[in-house]
Amino acid sequence: MMIKDFQKTAIVTATSEISFDEMLRRISMFADLTPATKGDRVLIFSENREAWIYSFFAVWAVGAIPVPVDAGNTVDDVAYILGNCTPRVVWTSRKREDTLREAVRHAGVDTRVMLMDDYEHSPLTTQPQADIDYKDEDTAVIIYTSGTTGNPKGVMLSFANLMVNVRSVSEDVPIFHPGRRTLVLLPLHHVLPLFGSLVAPMMSGGGVALCPGLSGPEIMATLQKGRVSILIGVPRLYQTIYMGVKKKIDAGIITRALFKLCEMVGSRSLSRKVFGVVHRTMGGHLDYMVCGGAALDTEIGRGLKTLGFSVLEGYGMTETAPMITFTRPGEERPGCAGRALPGQDIRLIDGEVCVKGPNVMQGYWQNPQATAEVIDADGYLHTGDLGTLDGEGFLTITGRTKEIIVLSNGKNVQPAEIEFKLEKYDDRVKEAAVVQQGDQLCAVIVPRKEWAEKLCDEEVEDALKEQVLRPYNLSTENYKKIMRVFVYRDDLPRTRMDKLQRYKVADIVKSGHHYQTKRKPIVEPTWEEYRIIKQYIQDEKGIEPQPTDHIETDLGFDSLDKVGLQTFIEQTFGAKVDAAGMADFASITALAEHVADQKTKMCVETVDWKATLQTEGEPLKLPTSTWMMPLMVKGLKVLHKVYNRLEYKGRENIPAHGPMILAPNHLSYIDGGVVMSGMDWSHVQDFYFYATEDHVRSPFRKWLAGHSNVVLMERKNLKDSISKQAQVLRQGKNMIIFPEGTRSRTGEVGVFKKTFAILSKELNVPIVPVCIHGAFEALPRHRRWLRPKKVVVQYLPAITAAPDETAEQLAERCREAIIAAQRGR
Repeated sequence: MMIKDFQKTAIVTATSEISFDEMLRRISMFADLTPATKGDRVLIFSENREAWIYSFFAVWAVGAIPVPVDAGNTVDDVAYILGNCTPRVVWTSRKREDTLREAVRHAGVDTRVMLMDDYEHSPLTTQPQADIDYKDEDTAVIIYTSGTTGNPKGVMLSFANLMVNVRSVSEDVPIFHPGRRTLVLLPLHHVLPLFGSLVAPMMSGGGVALCPGLSGPEIMATLQKGRVSILIGVPRLYQTIYMGVKKKIDAGIITRALFKLCEMVGSRSLSRKVFGVVHRTMGGHLDYMVCGGAALDTEIGRGLKTLGFSVLEGYGMTETAPMITFTRPGEERPGCAGRALPGQDIRLIDGEVCVKGPNVMQGYWQNPQATAEVIDADGYLHTGDLGTLDGEGFLTITGRTKEIIVLSNGKNVQPAEIEFKLEKYDDRVKEAAVVQQGDQLCAVIVPRKEWAEKLCDEEVEDALKEQVLRPYNLSTENYKKIMRVFVYRDDLPRTRMDKLQRYKVADIVKSGHHYQTKRKPIVEPTWEEYRIIKQYIQDEKGIEPQPTDHIETDLGFDSLDKVGLQTFIEQTFGAKVDAAGMADFASITALAEHVADQKTKMCVETVDWKATLQTEGEPLKLPTSTWMMPLMVKGLKVLHKVYNRLEYKGRENIPAHGPMILAPNHLSYIDGGVVMSGMDWSHVQDFYFYATEDHVRSPFRKWLAGHSNVVLMERKNLKDSISKQAQVLRQGKNMIIFPEGTRSRTGEVGVFKKTFAILSKELNVPIVPVCIHGAFEALPRHRRWLRPKKVVVQYLPAITAAPDETAEQLAERCREAIIAAQRGR
């Protein structure tokens, strides 16, 4: 330990302060009381308290191996661990004694039980002799994994594993040092708080402050009394802190404006002055918020940074003691987990984060088969997490392989992303979990008690559909929409580190017993218009709709789905229905009633996109590009060649003559210009973009669009917009369509809308996928000024639809081609 003054405070509690001298003397006393020798296992089964610290270091002092166990475990959980590691002795608290003794009987092990309470504050006679004599290869601790998917495994960590972590954050990067005290908040049986809230602070001489509970007032009081500099927490803690502060900020015009100002300026010192009251409430000494355990949502990270907090995100696991990467002060990038610890080799194998280095565990206790399943022949630990590494070595975690929901259409869904968005409706939603039901997504929602206590579950469900799911579904991609909601009044099953136990959530849904009151029976309409529309929806979406289902909130219809339904209704019933207005109907029953009132015929037909797109309709007068457009394209080409070292690849893949559709990935505002600048000079005027009218409201923008080959579309008339694009192609011209519809927030290729694929398939027009590299780094969404990053535009081989290929399959084929090019650069 880096201690010069042994009278300095080592532990701050709610009622006392313990010096390093007293702490070492109590560790010596606990060591004398521990009947174990080198290599023996010693279980520690207690809530966080002073004696937990004494007993842990005492086990090290006698050369034994501590086995910290979750104080919230059941008898069966503890019995399993007792039987697996057969400890010589157990240190426990009086609160947990009954559970422990029952577990010992269940396990049938011969172990001695020691009560912390008997010695925690007893008179001291022992002198501080708690020397810890160890070798790097000695096993320092066995930590049992949380068991989110079954029986836990004992992770064996050596002293070398732990010390490489300590040196990284106290010597290589002095985050922990004698002048910084750390809050002990999370349960110490888990590797993150054990290392970050105990081992590192004590080894560096900074000391700790023990929080007596997890309530907001207890946390704030401990931060203030302990003059805490480092807070170790999990994402839900920081989400709670930020959302509480942000709600108060949003309540006032001035505070909202100040938050926006601090967000734009990006100065930590300014933010700390503007939001000084927030910092004083949290003790006024907080240097770092360290976040681990799971990925912190980017919005939360940026928001806390705007408030003036330095959030150091890290990434790791029990098997790496715990860190794989961590954020160095001054390198904060919300959503990014930082750079690797020194001496590590991180590789992405099929997108999975794999690591090799001195922090990787010795293996699982008495389980070589499980060890071999995660550590390959080359020594790389396979984490089970997906991620990306940039050129500077910064790691971003994009998901967990075991948690990904794979739909039948091949789409991958990260449930945590959706859960965070649902929990933002915190006046209604306490917590949420997303699970798969067949080929649909279902949200298990725990409602706020104060809001829902006077409502039956049916009323809660209906309100959640309208007030939470509908706005969420309108803001997300079609495949991420929630199709069902499951009201659950109890807390969702979580580990003590607040990780959702998804396999238990799935069991809750399977049980189906979530209604406290019986749902009123739904009377199925029998009239023909309803039956026909229901059958169409069932054939198109592959689900059986209910009469009360909403076209968007429950059935997840996107804009193109609604155009298809609009066309079907017109062809079948002769009734006029505005696709953009379909969401105004409360249910498909209400929609069918409208159709029944307006119909002029009834003849069941399928949607014929070919006929729809081949219909001439009112002739489309294309905007005439003047000398301005070629000049602008030429100017952009020169600018990006000089400033961004713009490079073109694959221009030989561009057909010599139209019509064609260029389909680029969308990263930045510069995308359209750099794609156009690669065209042959004589063909520039044959390429057309499209934009909705609300993007070009000013007279100047309308004039500019009319002279720059921009075809304006009406957002409210989606069918007409698609027809206009078809007319451009039928006139032998070319379209540049961004299939994602919006710029990427992460640099990754997003979901492709299928409009461009329908146009290609039905008009027999080739698609040229275009992969843009570097534009996200040059001008991402959150930046205003172009940076001098290299940009490459890669035109890929043209793609045409196979005879039996659907528009969805064609769109996905184009997307996969761009993703392959993006990875293969």
